[in-house]
Amino acid sequence: MKCLVTAIGSLSAEAVIGRLAQQPGVKIIGCNMYPASWTPASRLVNRFYNVPSAKSDNYINSLLEICQCENITHIIALTDPEIDIISDHDEWFISRGIVLCMPSQSAVRMARDKLLIYEKFVNHPRISPILTADFQEVANTAFPLPWIAKPRRGRSSEGHIQIADVDALQFWRKRLANLDYLVQPYYEGSVMVVDVVRQPDDGTSVAVTRQELLRTTNGAGLTVRMQPNHACDVLACEIADSLNIRGCINVEFLVVDNMPLLMDVNPRFSAGVSFTIKAGYDMVKNHLNCFSRGKLDPCIVPRPDVYARGFVEYSLEN
Repeated sequence: MKCLVTAIGSLSAEAVIGRLAQQPGVKIIGCNMYPASWTPASRLVNRFYNVPSAKSDNYINSLLEICQCENITHIIALTDPEIDIISDHDEWFISRGIVLCMPSQSAVRMARDKLLIYEKFVNHPRISPILTADFQEVANTAFPLPWIAKPRRGRSSEGHIQIADVDALQFWRKRLANLDYLVQPYYEGSVMVVDVVRQPDDGTSVAVTRQELLRTTNGAGLTVRMQPNHACDVLACEIADSLNIRGCINVEFLVVDNMPLLMDVNPRFSAGVSFTIKAGYDMVKNHLNCFSRGKLDPCIVPRPDVYARGFVEYSLEN
């Protein structure tokens, strides 16, 4: 197996590449929009390529050239923009015999649209999505201020705006008039992130939940506490079933007054997938199993340990 991993400058890259390297017979090609000397995970791959941004018109052609040059058999994309564009062009890769290790195009489109996710689960008997409405259509009486406004297909908390009162609402309504924004009530609560992997061939799934104690402003966990047998485990597995997910994704809940409210479904590895691996479940190995007709490893019950993310400096000039 020769696997191309995209966006290896992302927070999940070292954990994903490190676990891939432990799988027998796997060669890893990495790519990123920044040069190798700026990308710490470049030291872990067999070969590195510098590619344009996923928003560039040349991005897909660059990936196809790498696939042809390296005889790539599998692709793992690590960030939302890559998932979006590769999924939109999935036939270009599938027709060349390349396995896209990601959910189906329909599942990606659903997961990446916060309004569609809300509408999918709003009447579900067990899953409660956080109340969501189109910014330009909602009346200020729909639910009480304060609100959070966010891009409908946003990522990593980019573009989030807190709207505290009517004056702020009037200010932002004009400025967001031509943008595809949603609003949700602003709640204080505990953020629970669930790494969940599903093998649709036999309908099995495994979920591991952690509470994010410290997060960056773009929603990446820095310090977490593992949550054994949490209610979000079952909810995340049910969401994965409802979307017919193949492989590993992550689901975010906000727990308010002991009620888990579904916030986001991200059709990729979470930035903190390394925490789940540390806790004893190899999401990367099992993600690969889902695309090779393999079975999932049995579920584990993690200890309620606290893990913190650290940072290490490298010189990669040579």
